[in-house]
Amino acid sequence: MPYGMLRTVLPLLRFSVTMRTAKLLSAHNQFTSEFERCCRDYKSLQMAVAWCGDPRQTLPYKHLNDFRGKIVALIGYAFNQTHPDAIQWLMDKVSAIRIFRKEKGLFHPKIYLFTSGDRYALFAGSSNLTYGGFYENLEANVLVEGVLSKVAADILEFRRLLETWRSPEFSFTPNKEWLRRYRRDHKRDRDTLRECGIKTHAFEEENFGPNWLEKADWQTYYQEVTEGMKKYHRDIKGFHRVLDAASQHVPLPWKTFYFNDSETRRIIGGVKPYGPLGNVFASGKFGRLLKHRKKSWGTLVSAINQIAKLNSPMRWGPLESRLRQLVGLGNTMKVWGRVLALIRPDLYCSVSSEAVRRELAKTLKVPMRRFEDVEGYIRLLKLLHSSPWFDSPKPHDEEEAAVWRRRVAFMDGIFWAPKNQ
Repeated sequence: MPYGMLRTVLPLLRFSVTMRTAKLLSAHNQFTSEFERCCRDYKSLQMAVAWCGDPRQTLPYKHLNDFRGKIVALIGYAFNQTHPDAIQWLMDKVSAIRIFRKEKGLFHPKIYLFTSGDRYALFAGSSNLTYGGFYENLEANVLVEGVLSKVAADILEFRRLLETWRSPEFSFTPNKEWLRRYRRDHKRDRDTLRECGIKTHAFEEENFGPNWLEKADWQTYYQEVTEGMKKYHRDIKGFHRVLDAASQHVPLPWKTFYFNDSETRRIIGGVKPYGPLGNVFASGKFGRLLKHRKKSWGTLVSAINQIAKLNSPMRWGPLESRLRQLVGLGNTMKVWGRVLALIRPDLYCSVSSEAVRRELAKTLKVPMRRFEDVEGYIRLLKLLHSSPWFDSPKPHDEEEAAVWRRRVAFMDGIFWAPKNQ
C-alpha cells in the first residue's frame, strides 16, 4: 500500500474505550464469524480489496450474496491477479463496482466498512475477497466498531478517502468490452505461468476445487444442492422417490431373498427409473453378483446390516472392516457407495458418477481413483462428517428438512454432471 494510503488507515487502530471497540482477529473462525454477523446486522457495505478470487469457490461470495443491503466495491487487478469471473459476479450482484487504475499505483488495501445509520464496523487487515483470505491463509485483521461521532473523525476521513479512490481520477466502471480484454490478458498470463511451471497464490486458488464443502453451513450446502440440481434439470423429488423406494421395498435389515426379485435388484442397482445416485449395473459385474452369486449373498447382507447400525459419531474401524468385506466381493466403492447411500442417506454418499469423483478429487487433493478404494472413501466421509452443515440442526422448512434428513446422499446433486460436460 502506498505510504499516503497507509498513513490514512493506521489511525483506525486507535480507539476510545467509551465510543468504540477494537478486536484483533487472527483466527479464521473469528474473522468469518464477525464478517457474517456484520452482514446480518448492517445495511451498507463499502469494500476496497486488492484481489478477488474465483466465485466458483462459493465462499466467501456466499456472504455477499446473502447480504440484503447496498454494496459498493472497489477492486484492484494488478498483475492480472483478480479472477475475471469475480468482476462479472460483482457487476451482476453489487450496487456499484469500480476498478482501481493501475497507473495510479499498486492498489493493496483489504478494507470492509459496514454502516447502518450512525453505526459502523470496519475490518482492516490482510484478507482479500478470496477463499484463502477468509478460510485458509494465515491472516490478521482488526475489527473496529462504534458510532459515527466526533471521536470517529478518522472513520469519516476514511470514508472520504474511499470516495476519492472511487472518483474517475483513480478508478473506472468496468464494461463488457473491458472485461473481455481482461479475460484475454488473465488467460494469457495463467497459460504462461502454467507452461513455465510457476504456481502463484492466485493460480493455486483458482485450481483449488470446491473445498468450501468443508467449511459450509447448512444454508450454503442446501443452496448448492438446489442450484446444482436445477443446473442440469434434475428433480429433488426424483431423488426422494429413489430413496423412498429403497426404504419401502428393500427395508433394513436386508434379507437374501431381496435378490430373487427383479424389481428390488433394479432399485439397488439404479436401473431406470431408479437412476439417481448412479446406475451401478452398467458394468454387469454387480448385476451378476445380485442375480447369480448366491453363495456371496450372506456376506453381502451381513456387511450391509452391520454398516446400517453405525451412527454418528462414526466408529471408523468397524466401518472400514465391513467395507473391505464388500469390496472383497469384487466391486469397488463406485458400486458400494450407492448402496450405502440407499440404506443410510444421512451418513453416506454415492461416488458412482465420474463427475462427482473428479470434483471431490480436487477437494481432497487426491487422484480420482482413490474414491474407488475403502481408504479414499472413508477419507471423504471424515471430511463430510466434520463439516458444519453435517452437524447443523434440523431446518424448520419442510422441504429443507427432507433434504437435511438425507443430506450426505444429496451431495450427488451438487457435483453430478452429464457425461459430455
